[in-house]
Amino acid sequence: MKYKLRKDPINEIPKAQLIFWIIVRISMLICAAYSFINGDVVMGFESVFCFIFAHLWDMFQIFGHTSFIIEVPPLSQTMLNLIIFIGIVFGSYFGLFDKISWFDNFMHILSGFVCAVFAYDFAVIIQRKKGQCAATLAAIFSIMFALSIAVGWEFYEFLMDTLHGTNLQLAKYGPETQMIDITKYNGEYGYLGLVDTMTDMMMNAVGGLVGMTFMIVLRNRKKKNK
Repeated sequence: MKYKLRKDPINEIPKAQLIFWIIVRISMLICAAYSFINGDVVMGFESVFCFIFAHLWDMFQIFGHTSFIIEVPPLSQTMLNLIIFIGIVFGSYFGLFDKISWFDNFMHILSGFVCAVFAYDFAVIIQRKKGQCAATLAAIFSIMFALSIAVGWEFYEFLMDTLHGTNLQLAKYGPETQMIDITKYNGEYGYLGLVDTMTDMMMNAVGGLVGMTFMIVLRNRKKKNK
């Protein structure tokens, strides 16, 4: 069968969600322009990448041809856009990561939850031609997916700190760590960085477990109502 690009089925997206998608995409362009103009290359490229990720569902539809990927529901993109919008606009540009001590943990929990919810249905979609996907398999896939995303994010933070001189993992002295009592971490910024990294991953795991449980209950309830 000859490969063909599909038309983006925008009409399949609920209007409220589509409006939110547009708001997020415009916000990322504004954030990217603001960052580059002010010389913040890291946040500029991060906003650009988020702008691209805000089109993930559209790319699935256009390039997915007849594969399972086109069956991913628009709600998955909406949840991803929610993380992008809160994290970039409120977290980075409004400074909530610095102003609110628990905001970073909240974002990691939310990220784990959304990843697990997406991955649960994704596992079901992948297995659709082989029959019904067992709830246990979908649940395991969802929590593993959430943890994999957490690992990938920590890779990104480590690489940015190493190659670009940022301090995303809080492993050295700087504006991000000057308000932290380093004596609680044996007086070592390296230990602070380790605690920050492991806490982030544990928060993702908590969110993933909540998301996995939520999907098990939700899908089982739908089966009983049929």
